[in-house]
Amino acid sequence: MATIDWQTYLFPSALQAPRTHLVEAHQLLGERLRGKVAVDCGCGHGRDTFYLLEQHYRVYAFDSNLESLRQLSTHPLAASNPLLDLQHCSFSEYRFPKAHLVNASASLFFCPRTDFYGVWQKIVQCLNPGGIFCGHFLGMNDDDSDFSDKVMTHSKPELERLFSQFYVVSWQQRHEVSSRLTGEKRQWHIHTLIAMKK
Repeated sequence: MATIDWQTYLFPSALQAPRTHLVEAHQLLGERLRGKVAVDCGCGHGRDTFYLLEQHYRVYAFDSNLESLRQLSTHPLAASNPLLDLQHCSFSEYRFPKAHLVNASASLFFCPRTDFYGVWQKIVQCLNPGGIFCGHFLGMNDDDSDFSDKVMTHSKPELERLFSQFYVVSWQQRHEVSSRLTGEKRQWHIHTLIAMKK
């Protein structure tokens, strides 16, 4: 008879490691910074939110998926935690607080193109000088069909313009074949960036 790991069953994100680029971003800020504030954009089930709470950040997290937020809120690290502010809203609706770190892992490319540039300006403005942005962007492939109605893509020159007010600390690129984003299996060009606001 199979046994069940109840911790994994009840809290599927509990054992999921935080994304590597977020750990690197936190290390860039250093342990000595007091009153650390982080924003977790599109926080999902909370794998990165939990890490930030463990590192003693005041965490502002939001997502448009209500069921994901419900699961996150019942986790022992999140339930009644005074350091967590959790909101159900879209990128365009969210009011970004002043922050030392903004994490947008696997989320910003779901922001509608009509809203994206306004949202990006809010992200830039909310970061303190020396603050860190980390997250993912989808690049454009030569054989791309038009996926602009489903996900947002950027060319490399567009990304360079977006980060003109930052020192880019790390910029990694990889290709991944997946159907998770749009339901259609295809190759995605993924940019992972860590950058410090000038």
